[in-house]
Formats: sequence, structure tokens, C-alpha cells
Amino acid sequence: MDTADKPLIEPAHSDRIRIITLVILIVIALIISIYTLLFTPWGNRQIAPVIQKQIESVLGQPVTLTSFSLTLNHFEITLRDKVSNHARIVGNYVLFPPQINARYTTNLSVPAGIKSASFPLNLNGSLKGTYHHLTLEGVADVFHGVADYNTTLLFATPSTLTLTLRGIHYQELMDVLQYPHESDTTLNGNLTISGIQQRDINASGKLIATTHTFKPSPIMEDDNESFDFWSLLADKNGKIKPFTINAKIKAQVDELGIVEQFVSYPLRTSASLNATLQGSQHQLLLNAHAKAAKGDIDTQLTLHKLRPNKLQLQIKHADIHSLFTLLSLPAPITGMLNASVNLDFSNATLSLAIQKAQTQSAILKRDYSITQPDITFDSSIKLILSPKERHYSGTFTSDLRNIPFEASPSHDKMLQELLDKFH
Repeated sequence: MDTADKPLIEPAHSDRIRIITLVILIVIALIISIYTLLFTPWGNRQIAPVIQKQIESVLGQPVTLTSFSLTLNHFEITLRDKVSNHARIVGNYVLFPPQINARYTTNLSVPAGIKSASFPLNLNGSLKGTYHHLTLEGVADVFHGVADYNTTLLFATPSTLTLTLRGIHYQELMDVLQYPHESDTTLNGNLTISGIQQRDINASGKLIATTHTFKPSPIMEDDNESFDFWSLLADKNGKIKPFTINAKIKAQVDELGIVEQFVSYPLRTSASLNATLQGSQHQLLLNAHAKAAKGDIDTQLTLHKLRPNKLQLQIKHADIHSLFTLLSLPAPITGMLNASVNLDFSNATLSLAIQKAQTQSAILKRDYSITQPDITFDSSIKLILSPKERHYSGTFTSDLRNIPFEASPSHDKMLQELLDKFH
């Protein structure tokens, strides 16, 4: 008879029992091995080096795991790095359904990015949620103030952030940055960001800088290093991951002098600002409206591939005396100013209109070495500047006489005509 026609011989009942028993014993042995490796003090000591290497890989720097404990529902981990940054997390968890509830404390020395300076940052808070959707909240003690934060992590990647600043001492920030500064300025404000993980960012925030006393400090010399957002954000291949942004920011500053070290010019006045930033990595549009010098200042800056491409500036109904005060200069005239600037970083058009102006002869003589009587006047000036030519036109009407000038020749031509007169 052909072997294909032979009936199948089923294993005996006792053989099936032995196979099932063997499988059960293997599973039990595997469970015991996993339990021993993961949830006993001996097992914790064996896997601690593996955990340490994983943390080093995530942080990109060497760390030391000083303590590690894991049981079926509780864990504890403490680590530090070579500069004594310290972090400790203690909490409970459930495997099914996955859930975690933990508390953490950290003591950090955070680099400020300038001259290797750093500042202390102490954090404490809680970590709650599932393994793929965690909520991290807490309080940071920084610069004798407090920063409350709440962030959502999706698969360990930040997705949303809410930040509130309370009583941050600006003087301590400037000390860390090693900028000369003397003021009692405190910072309060808030910031909300969403869509971080999807790189479709929506943000809104408000900052209030309160200053009661301020003393000017010498302006540090500019290091002349160029700043480029594209180079800052690009990867090693010079590429930036696509993103979109829609941000709205409000600011109220009692004394603009607190930013003098960043703009390399002494500023003196209070100001308020409303700004929006919209666009993508290809083109961003910054619109800002500020109130300063008793007038309105509107600015529109276009960035192409994160580099400045076009600037439009309008000043409306500004008080000239306040403008000179803003720039820390004695005001040689009083009156009202309207102005506009259109600049594409190769060509520029500047228009000025001065109304109800009056010269201040005493200040002109004392601070500018100019002797003349007090004059009341109105004036308008338009300048068109390009790499090759400069053109000026305008009017000047005073209580002495009218002085019109229109369609002037180019700067080079005017200079040549002047030189010809000496030949």
C-alpha cells in the first residue's frame, strides 16, 4: 500500500500532555526569568548599565546612573552628569492598561551660550499619562523668579507648551550673559505654543517688563558676527524641515534701555508692541505695531528663506523731542514727524515730513556747535538711494523764507560740479 494512503498516527494522549506541560514550564521559566531580570534588586543591577547607555544616547552626553529600582508597579531612577547636574524620578505605573504617575526633581546648570556662562535651574513637578501621551508639568526656580510650565509629549516628542513667568529678575539674566547692566527690572508674562510635533506652530504670548530704576551702562563692542536664522536652524546638510508658524506676541516695556546691549545703542523711553509672525521656512512675514515717542510705528519685515528681504517702516505723529530722547540724544528741534522707509537691502526710499517744528538755538550751540536763531518751520524730504545714485527732493518753509529744492542731480554729479568750480 502506498504510504500516502496510510492513516495518520496521532500522538498518544500522554504525549500531548507532556508537550503541553513542557510549553507551560517554558513559559513559566520565561516569566520567572523576565521577572528576575526586571523586577528584583539583582536584575536591576544587571540592566542598569543598559538603561544608562540608552539615556546617554538620548542626551548625547555621558551620565552616571546613581540609583535604579524597578518593581511590578513602582520605579525610581537617579542620575547625574559630569558637571553635577542631578535628576531624580520616582513614581508608579501600570502595564495594562499602560499608565504612569511620577514626580521628578532636577538641579541643573544650564549653559547660557555666551562665554561659557551658565545659570542654575531647579525644576520639580509631575509626569502623568500613558506611555505615548504624557503630560509634564512643574515649576522652575530661575533668576529669583518662577516659571510655571505644562507640556504635552506625544511619543516622547513635545507637542504643546504653556509657560508662565512670574517675577524673573532681569539683572541676574544680564549678569549670566556677562553684559553690563543696572536696573531693578522684573519680567512677567505667558506663552502658549501648540502644533510643535506637527511643525504647524500656533503661538501667542505676552511679556511685561517692569522697571522702577535704571542706570545706563557702557555698550559692549559688537563682535561683528553675522546672524543667520537659516544657518542656525539648518541641519548638517544645510536643510530645514518644513514648518508653518502663526504667532502673536504683545509686549509692554517701561524702559527700552534694558535692551541697549542687544541693539548696541542706548535707548530711553517706554514702549508697547504688538507683533505677528506668519509663514513658512520659505517666506515669513513679520508685522509689528509699536507705540513710542508719543506716536505709532508700523513695521513689516519680509524674510525669504529666513533671511531679511524687504523692510517697510512707517512713523506716524511722533513727537520729535521724544524721538531724540528715545535715541539718547539732546533734541535740537521740537515738532511732529511722519516718516516712511522702504528698503529691499539694495535700494531704499526715505520720506520725512516735519510739521510745526522749532529749532532750539541753545541746544544747537551747546551740543551741536551750530549758531542760529530760533526758527519755526515745516519741511518734507524724500531720498532715493541705490548703489550707484542718490537723489534728494523736498521743501522747507520757515518764518524766515521758503527754500524749495526739486529733483537734485546724483550725488556723484553734485560732487563733480563742486570740484569743477575749483579748477
